[in-house]
Amino acid sequence: MNEYGASISETTVHYNLPSDSTLLKWANQLKEGGIDALKSKKKGRLSMKKETKKTSPAKGSQEAHLAELEYLRAENAYLKKLNALVQEKEALQRKTKRK
Repeated sequence: MNEYGASISETTVHYNLPSDSTLLKWANQLKEGGIDALKSKKKGRLSMKKETKKTSPAKGSQEAHLAELEYLRAENAYLKKLNALVQEKEALQRKTKRK
């Protein structure tokens, strides 16, 4: 198209493309990302990668206790927030029922 100065519709017919939008999409990809943007990408689901195990501190060590304490504090904060939201929702329901 660029080399011979052909229009989009002429180029679409010449290469037997389904629609002009396909060619426009390719032209935009070429402008934005260069030739690498036109390379086909894998489709479908990603393969399941094995998770690497994190090295956990030895059981009973101070680091293990601190990690557990941090986890429990986060869990406690989450549950408190959840409880507050549930109570707020119940209070709103009671107000609407009274009206």
